[in-house]
Amino acid sequence: MWLLAAAIRQAIEQAHQHGVIPSAEQQVQYEARYGDYETDASRVLAIAGDVAEIKVAGVITKAPSLMAMLFGGGNVTYPEIIKALAEADADPAVKRAEMKLDSPGGSIDGLFDAIAAMQAFSKPLKAVVHNQAASAAYSLAAQADEIVAANRATRFGSIGVVGSFRLDESMVDIASTQAPKKRPNVATEEGQAVVREELDALHEIFVDSIATGRNTTAEKINAEYGQGATLLAGEALKRGMIDSIADAPLRVVSSSTSTTTARSGGGNPETGPMNLNELRAQHPDVYEAAVKAGVDQERDRVSAHLTMGEASGDMKTAVDAVKKGDGMTATLQAQYLAAGMNRRDQDSRQEDDTAAAGADGANNGGEGQDAADLVCGAVEQALGIVGEQRNA
Repeated sequence: MWLLAAAIRQAIEQAHQHGVIPSAEQQVQYEARYGDYETDASRVLAIAGDVAEIKVAGVITKAPSLMAMLFGGGNVTYPEIIKALAEADADPAVKRAEMKLDSPGGSIDGLFDAIAAMQAFSKPLKAVVHNQAASAAYSLAAQADEIVAANRATRFGSIGVVGSFRLDESMVDIASTQAPKKRPNVATEEGQAVVREELDALHEIFVDSIATGRNTTAEKINAEYGQGATLLAGEALKRGMIDSIADAPLRVVSSSTSTTTARSGGGNPETGPMNLNELRAQHPDVYEAAVKAGVDQERDRVSAHLTMGEASGDMKTAVDAVKKGDGMTATLQAQYLAAGMNRRDQDSRQEDDTAAAGADGANNGGEGQDAADLVCGAVEQALGIVGEQRNA
């Protein structure tokens, strides 16, 4: 069951339906590269001065999920968020925290642990939302002291619980007499009613957590917070879902009043934009965090294309996308899905014996892996991480 924006959930479901899914080995490699997400918050936590920034981008899951990373614009885990909050709370140099959110939501599993950690956080906490805070992500934002939209195009809401089911006519589930609700038939109205009963119970807990964070009532949320839809920042502000919308960047204006400033001869040194060398010298911790974030983001982008190329059999598209710097767009997802369907159709018509088919598959996989190794090697060299084990 998911607390996730519809478009992302549908993309993941379509990938499953068309067989374009990562292998177990690819998932294991992704988890290995992800690191110890239960004890290490370095991927999401950066401390600059007295402010702790916690970055929550992509689909939120309890454990690393390659499918979430491929189709959800990234992946972050609840344990990472919890660990980041604990470290920021325990650091005496940190006076306040900002959670930077851009997420379509995530899984139910792990959500309420993260909500409890936010409620227990003892320092001022602000949620700044870029692009969207939907479903599970909005419930996290609601626990902050203040929710700020980065701009008027930022979206909020998608409040609701969804259970997705794939029907297989060849499978029949029969529950014991005293457990008629254990395997409801979702193809029938009676079965859907059983599922909806469970979803409604989870929805009540979910909405109660938002109501507590926003100091309002569940009735108001159910009636005015979009009823499952997402709302733009202006409308969300009117309904009390958020507290403010960030102003446009300040513009330099002329003034007839003479004012003493640093730039015009005041007591402070002249300030201006920093270059990378200055940032590294003056704020090495921020510089290192920024570099690591860039490396992680590029690795995720490359891995997403190589994984989809390998799963769909369309390594050419994957290699071209990596070279061009393309992100995982909806158009490319559709291209991978189409290639995966074509590959599956070709496999179903193949009349060779099992041994020949296995040999062909091994050869094709080897060619794809060679291409993947070449691309990953080039990317790692560009990022200055040559010699690091990609799959470790």
